[in-house]
Amino acid sequence: MPKKKNNTSDLVNQYLEESDRKISDTSKKTYKGIGENIPFNIQTNSQATIIKKLKELVENPNTQSLYLNLILLVRQHLNEETDKLVKHRNTLREAITELRKSKLGELATNMPNQKELENQLDAMTGIQYIINYLFLHYGLRNKDLNLKIGKGEETNNENYIYGKGKNSVILEINDYKTDGTYGKKELKIQDKKFIQEFKGLKLNNGDYILSKKNGDKMGVSTFNEKVKALSINNLGETTIFKVVVADLLEKKDFKRIEDLAKTRGTSLSTIMRSYNIYNTE
Repeated sequence: MPKKKNNTSDLVNQYLEESDRKISDTSKKTYKGIGENIPFNIQTNSQATIIKKLKELVENPNTQSLYLNLILLVRQHLNEETDKLVKHRNTLREAITELRKSKLGELATNMPNQKELENQLDAMTGIQYIINYLFLHYGLRNKDLNLKIGKGEETNNENYIYGKGKNSVILEINDYKTDGTYGKKELKIQDKKFIQEFKGLKLNNGDYILSKKNGDKMGVSTFNEKVKALSINNLGETTIFKVVVADLLEKKDFKRIEDLAKTRGTSLSTIMRSYNIYNTE
């Protein structure tokens, strides 16, 4: 058994160094942040004590679950018992499901419909049109939209957008939430207004479509805030995607939902579970 360490932050760092699992840089940063926020030792404390202290530390079941998942990974790596923690995770999942149902019910009552969003999109121009078009027609996430002007010759792991001929705009999306599962996404857009608004940005090769004042890439939080501010009615990408899915379910257009799963980089089951406002299971 690995030597016991004094604090959870050290235990998390040890796990990250020794684990054979493929862990993205983003996940590593998240895990380290969680480890620094846990003031008790997750190896030497009993499972019952960990559950008690975790409840005292964070009330939100989603946040508790996030912390608990990491605790389980670390304790399993250290060959410590986890059976009671797993049971608590299952209880949290039930609480999260009920919370999600409540929020989805509120959303279904107050949510705009697809037609209303399309009408607002038609009145938009420039970067705001581009962002909301990609939300409505391709179900992209915020991270996908951290786009850089390219030429179609790039080989690094950033996301690019560029014109191809007179009638197409290409998106090459390498860096997104589920890229480890689905790999590179390439979208070909031939919508006339989209092409017109893209050309109207008048950006140069290597420029980001959204950037700091000095042209540098924005940090994640700043970028997400900016994108939400530009989204229709400040709804944000998640709510807009739920509107899109609700409209397609009403039309029973399951083929289109499958297409959106591909462009979003997710599974049909995830869409039906997490973005379906009519889901009561």
